[in-house]
Amino acid sequence: MRIFDAHCDTLYEMYEKKQSFAENNLHIDFARMTKYEGYTQVFAIFTPPEKKDISRGYVKELAEIFYNEMQKNGVNICRNYEDFVSKNAKYNAFLSIEGAECVESVSDIQKLKKMGVFMIAPTWNFRNKMACGIMEEEDTGLTEFGKEAIEEMDRQGIILDVSHLSEKSFFDAIRIFKKPICASHSNSKAVKNHKRNLTDRQFLAIKESGGVAGINLYPEFLGDSIKEHIARFLALGGEDNIGLGCDFDGVDKLPQGVSGAESLEKLIKELPYSTKIRQKIAESNFLRVLKAYNC
Repeated sequence: MRIFDAHCDTLYEMYEKKQSFAENNLHIDFARMTKYEGYTQVFAIFTPPEKKDISRGYVKELAEIFYNEMQKNGVNICRNYEDFVSKNAKYNAFLSIEGAECVESVSDIQKLKKMGVFMIAPTWNFRNKMACGIMEEEDTGLTEFGKEAIEEMDRQGIILDVSHLSEKSFFDAIRIFKKPICASHSNSKAVKNHKRNLTDRQFLAIKESGGVAGINLYPEFLGDSIKEHIARFLALGGEDNIGLGCDFDGVDKLPQGVSGAESLEKLIKELPYSTKIRQKIAESNFLRVLKAYNC
C-alpha cells in the first residue's frame, strides 16, 4: 500500500526530545515508513506560543533538522510534484508551516518558498498578524496583511492550508485564493461537533476548489469512528476530496488500535469502500492537488 499523510508534528517532537528520524519512539520514523510500498509524509513546522518571538530562527532550525534527517535516511525531499515523480522514490517528504508567526512581510512568503515550504497554514489556534485562529472567541477574519500574504502564496504556488483558520478567516481566504485549497488535518463537524472540525459548507468549498481534507486521527476531533467522517464527506460528493492528515506527534492520544504510522494500512483496508476509493483516500487525492501546483 502507498500512503500520503498531509500532516505530522514529528519535527517538533524530534527537536524537543532530541530524537532522530531513523528510528524513534514517536508516531512515525523511517523504519516504519519502509514497511510500506510507498510512503509520503508532510512534516509541519509548528511554532508553539512560547517560541513566537523567535519564530524566524526557530523555523530555520527545524527546517535544518528536516533536511538533515531526511537526507541521512535517504528520503526524497520534495518541493513540488515534479520532485515527487521525477525521482520515482518510495519514500518522500514535504515541508509545511503550521502557524505563520514567521511571516512578517510579503517577502517572507517568497523566502519560505525558496526554503522548500510547499504548504502554509496561516494560523495555529489563535490570532496572529495574518488571520484569526479557530479558538479565538471573537472571529475577526483575515487582516489586510493576511490578504496580501495569501495573494502572494497563490502567486508563489504555495498550498493554502485552512485547518486552523476561524470560519470567517476561512471564507475570507478562499475568496482570494484561486488554486485548490486543503485542510491538511480536519474532520467533519456534522459528525463530531468540535471547533476544529469543518462544517459541511466549508468542506463543500474545499471540494469546489478541487482541494482535499485530510482526516485527523485525534479522538477529540474524531469521536467514535474515522468511517463516519469519511461517510459524511462522501455523502457531500467528496470522493476526490478526502485524504489522510493523521496529526501524528501533534496529539496526546490516538484511536484504539492505532499506535502510529504502522497502523495505517490496516485502517485503510478496513474502510467499507472499493479499492479505488481506498486508494484515493490513502494517496491519490492529495497527489492530484500537488500536480495542480506543479510550479
